[in-house]
Amino acid sequence: MKIGGNVECFDTEGYALARKAFPSSEIQAIHDELLRMGNTLDASGCFQDLDSLWNHHKQNDRNKASAIYNGFKYLASIQRLASSGAMHQHLRNLCGIQFPALVDINCRIDSQGEEKYLFGWHQDYWFSVCSPRAVVVWLPVTPLIPSTGGLQLIGNAHMGGRIFKTKPGGQYQSYADAVLLDEDLPPSPIISINEMDQGDALFFRFDVLHKSIPIQSEDRSRFTVQLRFADYADTDFINAKYRPGTVNSQVVDYINKENP
Repeated sequence: MKIGGNVECFDTEGYALARKAFPSSEIQAIHDELLRMGNTLDASGCFQDLDSLWNHHKQNDRNKASAIYNGFKYLASIQRLASSGAMHQHLRNLCGIQFPALVDINCRIDSQGEEKYLFGWHQDYWFSVCSPRAVVVWLPVTPLIPSTGGLQLIGNAHMGGRIFKTKPGGQYQSYADAVLLDEDLPPSPIISINEMDQGDALFFRFDVLHKSIPIQSEDRSRFTVQLRFADYADTDFINAKYRPGTVNSQVVDYINKENP
C-alpha cells in the first residue's frame, strides 16, 4: 500500500509517512548529542557511533546503559526540533493541530533479545489519555532498515478510529505491558514501516493501532524519538484539564478511568 506524507492519507488513515520532513542535520544533531552524552560515561570517551557505544555499555555496565536510556529524552537538540517552525508547520498542515502542546517526549533504544520491552498491538491513547486526536511524531535517529525493525500499523479507514477494549497487564515489567488489548482484531491490511532515513517522520494519531517490529540485527539497535502533541483547542484535552495520563508500576490512569 502506498504511503505518503499528505493530508488525505492522514485524514483517512490517521497516519502519514513524510519523507525529508526535517533537515537531516537536525536529526544528526540528536545523534551527536546522544553519542557525546554516552561518551562522558566512559573513561576513554572514544566511541564513534551509537551502536558501538550502546553495545559496550549494554554488555559491560547496565547502570551506564540505563543512564544513557534515561538521559536520551533530555537532549537539547530534541527540544529544539520539537519547538521548531518546521514541526509546528507539519502539525498544522498535515495533522490539523493549530495550537500544539508537547505532552510527552519518549525515546527508545531497542535491541535484539529484549523483546519483552516491545509493545504489542496498542493505541497511544491508552497511555497518554489526553485525546484520541493527539499525534505521535516518530523519528529514527539512525537510518531505519528492515534488520532494525520498525512499526506496524492498521489504518483508521479499516478500524473507524474507535478505542479498543483493554485489560490491565500482568506483572509490571515495563511501560509496554501496563495496558493490553482485550479483543480480537478483525482482518485488516497491516502496514509495515521499516525503512526510513534521517529526517523522515511518521505522524500518527493516538487512536491508530500499531505495534513494534522486533530487531533482527545482532549488533545494530533502533534509536527513536517519539514526540507527542495535543491541541490546546481539543475538547478532550480541555476536559482532561490539560493533563496527560500517568503510567507506572503503581498507577495506570487509563485503567482507572475505564474502571472507576
